[in-house]
Amino acid sequence: MVVNKDIIIGFIGTHTNNNSKGIYKFSFNSSSGKVDRINLAYEISNPNYLAIDKERNILYSTCSIEKQSGVSSFKFFGEKDYVDLINYNVENGKEPCHVSIRKNKQLLISSNYNENEIKVFNTLDGIILTSHVTVNNEDCEKKSNDGDSHINCSIFSHDEKYILSVDSGKDVLMLYTFNNDELVSKKHLSYSFPTNSAPKHITYSKSKPFYYILTEKSCEIFALKYNANKENPFEKIQVINILPDDYNGEKLASAIHIHKNNKFLYTSDIINNTITLFYINDENGELEYVDVFDCKGECPRDFQIDPTGKFLICGNELSNTLSIFSIQQSNGALKFIGEEDVPSPTCVKFIE
Repeated sequence: MVVNKDIIIGFIGTHTNNNSKGIYKFSFNSSSGKVDRINLAYEISNPNYLAIDKERNILYSTCSIEKQSGVSSFKFFGEKDYVDLINYNVENGKEPCHVSIRKNKQLLISSNYNENEIKVFNTLDGIILTSHVTVNNEDCEKKSNDGDSHINCSIFSHDEKYILSVDSGKDVLMLYTFNNDELVSKKHLSYSFPTNSAPKHITYSKSKPFYYILTEKSCEIFALKYNANKENPFEKIQVINILPDDYNGEKLASAIHIHKNNKFLYTSDIINNTITLFYINDENGELEYVDVFDCKGECPRDFQIDPTGKFLICGNELSNTLSIFSIQQSNGALKFIGEEDVPSPTCVKFIE
């Protein structure tokens, strides 16, 4: 079999309340910028968010199974259109909204907006073992508008010292340590955001200790400097709007990602159907607003930059499309080059 080195494999998570049937697999040609093939890889309810362990060929997903919800795992093969179910771990309640992994320790973290909780699972070559730890942020002193935590996203810090969890109900970034199968809240290290700003997602520079947290309701990016040795690990660098400063209309932020070169940062807004570009100052971590682009769809729930750094793929949930953009390497500008139909995309991940 001849292997085309330009072909990159990706997966699409979806909401299955309309025409979607589950997880979709696609082949992307990084030379032409075209999607060669999209197919249903596995039929399952509400695989809203995905995480990939490339070294072990494992795909993790949120899911709903027989009126229960949780996380599932699959084995993928580059040449096959489908994935094989390994196992799932579900219980009563609504499905998580986010999953992330710690590859070297084979740990899976799920964040649940509706159930107000974080779960950490041990995994063994993709087998999701029983969750041995569940926490929520109810001990957080900061009060929310409705009294509840709403945990949107949890990831390990780049040095793997902490689990970082953003809570849009409490408007707080919580820090946890995880040692000897015990998750311990470090609420005295938490970072608070303005009330009703609703922190949603976290990303960080791969070259410097700069973290960027996107707030859903206020549509801002909080640029923070991280130093694990300080009494307060996160220090604010800057707060910047993802839309022009003179914009006063409705807005709702959804996703944030950094380019492979650590020079460009992008965010999306599902009300205005836009993707915004920022430059990253590598010396101090500050962002410079550059431009805003039409996402060429409706409700850009998530997007991803391909492993070559030449293209951005945007999943438009309500228009049931993937928008494909080329990225100008000199300045990060986006140029729309085409779209593909896919039902209710909510997450885009490449194998990388």
